[in-house]
Amino acid sequence: MLKKFLRNAKRGQAIVIIALMFVGLVAIIGLLTDGGMLLIEYARLKRGIDAAAIAAAQQFRKNFTQADLTNAAQEFLQLNQSDVFDVQTDTCLNRPGDPVLCTTPLRKLVRVTASRRVNFGFLRVIGINSTDITATSIGEAASIDMVLVIDTSASMAWETSGDPNQSNPGDDPSVCNLDNSCQPLKSVKAIARQFIAKMFFPYDRVAVVALTSQVPNGSRNPTLVWQLQSTGNGVTDQANVDNALAGLKVYEPPICNWGPPASPAKGACLNYGNPPGAFVGLDCPVYRYGADLIPNSGDEVYNPSSCPSSNVGGADLLAGIAFAGDTRTSPPAPPGAGTRKDSFWVVISLVGGPANASTPSSGDLATHPDGYCPPSTWALPFCYDSDSATRHANGDPKYDAEDYARDMADFVADPVNGQGATMFTIGLGNLIRNSPSGDPAAAEKLLQYIALTAGGVTANHGNYFYAPDTTGLTTIFNDIYSKITTRISQ
Repeated sequence: MLKKFLRNAKRGQAIVIIALMFVGLVAIIGLLTDGGMLLIEYARLKRGIDAAAIAAAQQFRKNFTQADLTNAAQEFLQLNQSDVFDVQTDTCLNRPGDPVLCTTPLRKLVRVTASRRVNFGFLRVIGINSTDITATSIGEAASIDMVLVIDTSASMAWETSGDPNQSNPGDDPSVCNLDNSCQPLKSVKAIARQFIAKMFFPYDRVAVVALTSQVPNGSRNPTLVWQLQSTGNGVTDQANVDNALAGLKVYEPPICNWGPPASPAKGACLNYGNPPGAFVGLDCPVYRYGADLIPNSGDEVYNPSSCPSSNVGGADLLAGIAFAGDTRTSPPAPPGAGTRKDSFWVVISLVGGPANASTPSSGDLATHPDGYCPPSTWALPFCYDSDSATRHANGDPKYDAEDYARDMADFVADPVNGQGATMFTIGLGNLIRNSPSGDPAAAEKLLQYIALTAGGVTANHGNYFYAPDTTGLTTIFNDIYSKITTRISQ
């Protein structure tokens, strides 16, 4: 009896041990199966959070609210992860001092955090029914570094009075600059100021380049009116750019003071003639250059290239080097300026006519003190030939201001050998499609090249727009705004 009892007792213990081993086996299988499922669900949640962070970052623009970001993230997650909860979005604005979100300089970073519940199968055997998992991701909307290039050549005063396609007595820039009545520049400035008011300072930065100098008795050299920089104070940053745009002036060279024929006034000048004292227009005195081949023979070449002032290429050069805070800018880059490689680089050029001037430099340009203007282009209008379809290399006798502008656009747009900026161009007015001589559409072809072709096939190209007058500019700037603010990152 005793032996039989002991034998039955051992069988009972074996059953208990087997039962416990079975539970343990189920737990191990549960850890493997449910643990794998947990990793799969976390990866799924993380992918959803990554995409939600991008969706939230697209709402990161001026006047956004924290609710805008959260709603964008929740909407995306509900479409792809229906059972998420505790969705939270954070930026430096609601988490000041956060070392991840509050970078220097500031970046448009949005952190999205959300959780979801994962139900187990096998682990229920040991009383573990479910667990919550949480994932976090940071999305970034591209901070924008933008250079606005604004035409300030003489034609930007031609609509002040009379025929909008030529200078008239009422178009004197020395007068209309004083009361800000020069047209179309006055309207262009107002629309450009409305445009930059939409930018999100100090996350975004804006520079301003004028096609000419901005002082009376000035030169045709393009001028960096305001450099890319950020004080960290959005209100101040916007005010600085706004003031730079508001202060733009039409090219105002010296008053003509004719000297002896051997040494006439060099450079364009304001001509006041018949009736005496009435403004005639921007005059273009010829001046001599080159060595005397035969002493006292008067065989120096007369060069009329001092008059045109649409240095599109020189303005693009200034815009390109502005992104790097280059010391070649005038004035030099101030503290707080310089390269932001993680920002989206944009150049927007508004031009009212063909390129007809270039920037003095060494080499081939040395014999043309006011910009490259080869003798082959000394027929009206000066400084660009009739063959706009042919690209000429620097050093070619036909290399003109238009070729120079294409070279500088390549520098700005080329992502490998240049700056890699995206270029948008706006052609304003009748001269864009109706040049008085040569190729009537020379200006439009140049602006199309700059926006759509410059920098080669690897460049990130923008768009070209044409506006016959200023009434269409607001729509154009709004279109450009929608294109540049939907960028996620560069």
